[in-house]
Amino acid sequence: MESRAKRVFKYVDEEVDAVLFMNEEEPNLDTMFPYVTGTTSGLFEQCIAAAWPNGNVDLITNLLEETSARDSVANVIVFRDKKEKDEHVKDLFGKAKRIGVNAKGLSYNHLMELQKLLPKAKFIDVSAGMIRAKLVKDSDELGRLRRACDIASKVGREIPESLRPGMTESEGAAEINYRMQKYGASGPSFTTIASFGANSAEPHHEPDETKLRRSDIALFDYGALFRKYGSDVTRTFFVGRATAEQKRMYNTVLDAQLAAIAEIRPGMNGKDVDAIARNIIDSTEFKGLLIHSLGHSIGLSVHDGGRMAPNVDLVLEEGMVLTVEPGIYMKGKGGVRIEDDIVVTKNGCEVLTSAPKELMVI
Repeated sequence: MESRAKRVFKYVDEEVDAVLFMNEEEPNLDTMFPYVTGTTSGLFEQCIAAAWPNGNVDLITNLLEETSARDSVANVIVFRDKKEKDEHVKDLFGKAKRIGVNAKGLSYNHLMELQKLLPKAKFIDVSAGMIRAKLVKDSDELGRLRRACDIASKVGREIPESLRPGMTESEGAAEINYRMQKYGASGPSFTTIASFGANSAEPHHEPDETKLRRSDIALFDYGALFRKYGSDVTRTFFVGRATAEQKRMYNTVLDAQLAAIAEIRPGMNGKDVDAIARNIIDSTEFKGLLIHSLGHSIGLSVHDGGRMAPNVDLVLEEGMVLTVEPGIYMKGKGGVRIEDDIVVTKNGCEVLTSAPKELMVI
């Protein structure tokens, strides 16, 4: 596969001399920074990366991150203080007249700083191209994502044994986070969701002190971060018993997910995949209760820029990695979501996550 720097320029719609990426302080770090540099560790706060049309990459870094920078694909330029960094920026970009920036990852503060340092340059937002550039994963990215999915799948198989009435959502989330790191993750890829009872009807519920009771739905949405790439899995369980309505909810969601996965292939539009799952749910008593898109791309961020949604045109390509996560949410009662990660293959797709997903009463 072509170098990532060249891939970046393949998707830039306007002519630019270079594309510049600059990090703020954590958590405001541009995910395109490790994408183009190939760094696997380090924060690189206040550091700068540049991609050039010939495929070269430069990385202006402080002493703190030098060791991590040396393991990247970039030409490394080290600064010791801000004055020295500014001089490196002027030297590197001084002849550039048109500089592309990823506006989605660049702070306004840094844009003003760059405009002062490079007053003759015009800065052009190329963020739309950056989203397209990273949708198709190369072999290195796929390797990291597979490992992240393997870790999450192993934890998913162990969730039932960790559940007990009286435990809090916060305890449930902490148990998942511990196990992911125990199995090799650097941490969760996003804030782990553990939602019990009626809370499971809120898709992005944050764990609190709600205790697990018999007859509750227990929903867990989590992902493992491995060398900066993250997985995203959801599993739903029933504690003590499952009512007839809850069983219908679960089986409807599972049918919708399996039907959608079966139709994923290169050339298909993501909104048509969404429609397959949505139509199944809407043909039942749960019509209108899938309140989010069917799935999204994942990679260096858990929402990596692409979505399979009714209002989004996303033509699927081999190498794209996405979630497939239909759900049904009944306010005041609870919700069911089943989520797996897939990679689009030459003739269909491969499911990367393998935790069991048959209806399970704990």
